[in-house]
Formats: sequence, C-alpha cells, structure tokens
Amino acid sequence: MESKDLESRLKRIYASLEMAEETDMAKLKAEVVRDGKRIAVYQDFSGGLSNEELENYAQSLIHNIASLRDHLKSWARKNGKEKSEVDSVFRSSLALQIIQDLFDNDKHGYPPRNGGWSGKSPKIDKITRSLELSTQPQKGSFVAMTFGPGGIPHISGSGEARAVISAEIRDRDGNIIGDFRQTALEAIGVWEELLAEFGVSIGP
Repeated sequence: MESKDLESRLKRIYASLEMAEETDMAKLKAEVVRDGKRIAVYQDFSGGLSNEELENYAQSLIHNIASLRDHLKSWARKNGKEKSEVDSVFRSSLALQIIQDLFDNDKHGYPPRNGGWSGKSPKIDKITRSLELSTQPQKGSFVAMTFGPGGIPHISGSGEARAVISAEIRDRDGNIIGDFRQTALEAIGVWEELLAEFGVSIGP
C-alpha cells in the first residue's frame, strides 16, 4: 500500500465529517408558529434529515476512522515501520477505542464482549444535528445568529456557523462519557499524528 492510499483514506474521513455538516442557512429553516398575538420559533437544525439519515452520516464517519487501523498496520509492515506502533497508539487512545467499539456495535451488535476495547461498552444516544458557532482567532471577532423572514437563520459577524452531527456517548450504565463529534475529532487527530510520524503526507 502506497502512502497516497493512506492519504486518500484520511481524506475520506474528512469527507464523511463534512458530509454531515451544513453551512447553507437557507437549508436550515426554522418552523414559525403563530397563535394569535404570539409567535414561536422551533429549530432543530436537522435540515429535514431523518434520524436514520443522521445515523448513516455518523456510521460513515465511525467506519472510516475505525477501518484506518488495519490499513495502517499493513502499510507499516510493507514500508519498514513497526506495525506494533499502530497498536500502541490505539491502546493509548480512549477516543480511538470508543470509535472502534461503536463500529463493532454496528457490525456485531450490542453489548460488546467484556466492555469492548474501551472497557466501557459505549453506545450513541440522542443523535441530532446542532448549530456550531465559531469566531476568528483575531481579537474582536464575533458571531451571532438571528432569525430572518420565514425562519431562515441569519449569521452576522466575522465568525462562521455550521450545523454538525451531535450525540451523547454513554457507557453500559447510561452515564455520559463523551460527545460523539469531539470524540471523533480527537480520534482523527491521533491518526494524523501517527501518519506524520510515519512520514506520510497529510496535506490538502
């Protein structure tokens, strides 16, 4: 397996992350309810996606992150690197172990044997899509959201806004142990660091 194949797989991870996002506010129209003198606005930022569609986006991201592990080991073996380093990184990252457990849940069913790789029997709960607002790094940057005519969100300021997949990750006892998006981003970061150590280009 050439380095460009690993880079391509990492780009697939990025693509599955971006596919679940929406930046076009016109597609995130809120429901405006008028009752006499009262006006209410209901917004879930799903953009009309069903729970099943949201779950498919999440599972695509989980699959791409988890499947990179075996490909990394195969590449390491063929390119003079220690494949044990891949396992070592995996065992030291709770985020990667949780993602692997979520992948195994979809493949083999829940609960995982012996709590899975993480030992926590993680599962996704309350999957939805929420609005993420972010400012620019420079001082004075701000971002705000208001609702325009017909319930279309309007973003002002120098920051950015996007609707992203959001879900709770719970353990076997129902305790929240993490946020799905943040766990996925952390897991991606771990693989990025290892690829950089292996000298694999991860540029755009």
